[in-house]
Order: sequence, then C-alpha cells, then structure tokens
Amino acid sequence: MAADNQGNARNTKARRYTRGFEELVALSGYRNVVTTNFPPRIFLHDGPVDAVRIVSGVSEFLVSSVGLAEEEGERSRQVLRRLHALGDWAAGEIVERHLRDVERERSGYHLMKPRLTVLQMLLLRFVRRNPGSKRGAVSAALQISADDADQLIDGLIARGILECSASNDELSLSAAEIKRYEAAISELSGHRNGF
Repeated sequence: MAADNQGNARNTKARRYTRGFEELVALSGYRNVVTTNFPPRIFLHDGPVDAVRIVSGVSEFLVSSVGLAEEEGERSRQVLRRLHALGDWAAGEIVERHLRDVERERSGYHLMKPRLTVLQMLLLRFVRRNPGSKRGAVSAALQISADDADQLIDGLIARGILECSASNDELSLSAAEIKRYEAAISELSGHRNGF
C-alpha cells in the first residue's frame, strides 16, 4: 500500500514551489543555520502523500498540498518539517535547530547563558574548581592585579553569576550559574551519547 501511495505522489502533476529555500525559511520564522549551494528542489502536488524522486541524480521533494495551512508562516513551517521527514539535510538542520532552541527557551537555558570574556571564563573555572576561594587567590591564579581581579569579580557578582560570603571574602558560584553549568554538561553528555 505504501508503494502505491508513493507511486500516486510521483504520478500526480506537481508544480514547482514558487518560494526559494531562503525565503521559505524566512517566512517560517525559523533561523537559517545553513548555507547551501544546492537548496532542495521542492514541488507541490495535490496527491495524498509526500515523496522523493531522483531526476538526473538530483533529489526532488514532492510535498503534498493536502493539509497545508493557508497562513504563509505556518505553511512554510509545515513544508520545512515535511522536507526534513523526507530526508533533506538543510531542512533537517533548520528544523532540529529550532526544536533545540524551543527546548532551551522552555528550560530557561537562554536566560542563564551568560556572555563572558576569556578572563571571566577563567575566573569562573577557577572558582568552580576551588569553591570558597578568596579574592587574592583569584588574582594570583589569573596572574592579574588585585584591582583587575576585584573588577572582574564585582562584575560577575552584579550579574548574579558569582556570590560572595557575608565577609566579602569567599567566592562561590551562584545557584543560577550552577544550574546553567549542569544544564550545559547534561546537554553535552546527551549530544555525545547521541552519536
């Protein structure tokens, strides 16, 4: 039965999708995270199923217009998801990136992810490995002046990334930074296990 449906899709009169791939992505509202010299060749048809056909060694994606939304944004998202399901790598990268972005937004990952300088990252790594460190230890470890270390530390405290003891002496990561770090490690572990 599945072979009959694919045959129906291939034999149905298909018309070239009038939107270019970049325009399709822009209309979808998804981020375009790919650059390709060979965007997918997309054809719409009135048959019931989606399919792929190879013409002169090039994949052509036959997308059924049945059930596609009227609103262009949603229609574009549907076409991208169908291209992904049919195996187009470019659409797959865009759809998967969107799904990761949605999950990160849902989990609060974007809100917790700070933009840091190299010195700030080194400082955080030092404090992560040496909780309760004193300001002078940070200065010595990073080989910077005490004033520069204080400026870095105070900036990270103001951003809620570091916390300082009541005596303003011992440094530790904030709860939000610990949560962000654990989420990043968890995501990396999951990514490695997925391959």
